[in-house]
Amino acid sequence: GSLFFSSCTQEYICQCVIKYSGNPPGIPDSSVVEFKIRDKKDEASKKCEANSYNATVDGVTMDEKCRLY
Repeated sequence: GSLFFSSCTQEYICQCVIKYSGNPPGIPDSSVVEFKIRDKKDEASKKCEANSYNATVDGVTMDEKCRLY
């Protein structure tokens, strides 16, 4: 019975917090994006966290961290 429950597909919410930093004026405030992932918990967590990234363009750094919510 416990194996069945641990491998059960469910719907999870992936929450990504996006933070901007840098010197140029007009940098947007931090924002939060949420979307649904339907999978097993371990797979949903991997898919969610795979959306995290960090990039710097024209002196503005965008840092996005995603986790299951």
